[in-house]
Amino acid sequence: SITQLCHADHYHFGFTERRAFPFDLLVRSLCPAIIGHNDVKAGLLMCLLGGTPSRDRGTTSIRSNSHILVVGDPGMGKSQMLLAASQLAARSVYVGGNTSTTTGLTVTLGKEESTGEASIEAGALVLADQGVCCIDEFDKMAKNHQDGLLEAMEQQQVSIAKAGVVASLPARCSLIAAANPRQGTYNMNKSVSENLNMAKPILSRFDLVFILRDRANSNLDEAVSSNIMKLYRKAPSQQEKTTMQQEQNPVNRSNNENVNRVPLVERLEWVNQNQKQPLPADLVRDYIAYAREYCKPKLTPEAAVVLKKFFMELRYPEDGARRADTVPITTRQLEALIRLCQARAKACLRDFCLREDAEDVVDLMRLSVQQVHSDEAGGLDRNRGGAGGASKKKVKKAFVSELHRVIGVGREVAVDDLRRIAMNVGVGLTEFHDLIEELRGSGALLKKSSSHYSVC
Repeated sequence: SITQLCHADHYHFGFTERRAFPFDLLVRSLCPAIIGHNDVKAGLLMCLLGGTPSRDRGTTSIRSNSHILVVGDPGMGKSQMLLAASQLAARSVYVGGNTSTTTGLTVTLGKEESTGEASIEAGALVLADQGVCCIDEFDKMAKNHQDGLLEAMEQQQVSIAKAGVVASLPARCSLIAAANPRQGTYNMNKSVSENLNMAKPILSRFDLVFILRDRANSNLDEAVSSNIMKLYRKAPSQQEKTTMQQEQNPVNRSNNENVNRVPLVERLEWVNQNQKQPLPADLVRDYIAYAREYCKPKLTPEAAVVLKKFFMELRYPEDGARRADTVPITTRQLEALIRLCQARAKACLRDFCLREDAEDVVDLMRLSVQQVHSDEAGGLDRNRGGAGGASKKKVKKAFVSELHRVIGVGREVAVDDLRRIAMNVGVGLTEFHDLIEELRGSGALLKKSSSHYSVC
């Protein structure tokens, strides 16, 4: 079955584009009970497959496992997707953040009752070595307990130095976490760090961050309700199945041999509409275990060009925007792109990463970056500094507080004085004009002349 799934070709079905074989079909089969959220499922599949282990000049080991954070409103199916990912992995540990501690996640130092000697008991991350560790309710975990994950997420090991015992245990696992906003619903005017009240070091270690919002969508709500009702009704007969198949629109089976690329989001939606029966969970589990064990894909020059081009586009946009206004991306995100590209190639059981693997990863990363940096109006808030940065609302609040402290309410202030106050709170010259206009719109400043304002 694995061989048939791997070698299934789009030409065999008469499609002019590469659509559903086999990466898209695997995404469709991951947690089929949840309607939608195809981008999150694609990220989870890449996290389950992992990248190719490598070493820097034969000394330092570079992690090959990806980490994913899913943030969203309650009732969006985050826990179910985590549980499905845990069941599909060959080795997995599923824990809850509200009942986890640092020692429970890393290691615990105990004492043998018979001999009195010290003993080390492995925690969730160590038990999930070469597998997946799923942490639900990640926002309920205390900050001091989250700090225990820093070493394991980046160095892929857990160190302990206590009671004369100094040891390091391997924790080469992928971390999949789900969290709820602290105010109940996700506020797009705030950054991920502000919505979760979480430190930046822990958020910067996640390769992908997805945001799920409970918004009114008639088509999606109808599909979700139909799926729920399907679980409680009897299966249709063979005659009813034939009738439903005849009512479906036929697929265009052109003989054109030009292989045109279809974007990832459109392909996944097409699979959900046309592939009614997902793959069995046992087959998906065996397929993922086989890919992790025997596939070690390498990056090809064609795929490297695509990843590098996307990396440079984020750092230096083609529209001529200033460097301070661009989306913050570092080499850590570039390494994340490589790991995800290797995982995408593993889904097809290949030894090399092709251009289409890199293009799918770029689509997924672009969607993640857009979600993290978008405000309520849909515009890009590039000043957030990634998932752990600060939003414009926080900067504006700090500026108003400093303005009231230095100048006072009801007094006039010159533009030069406003610039100095803006520099004190970390607002650059490129954002100064937009900040003043926003304060005028909100009533915090009243323009008296071209060079003077009144503090309200």
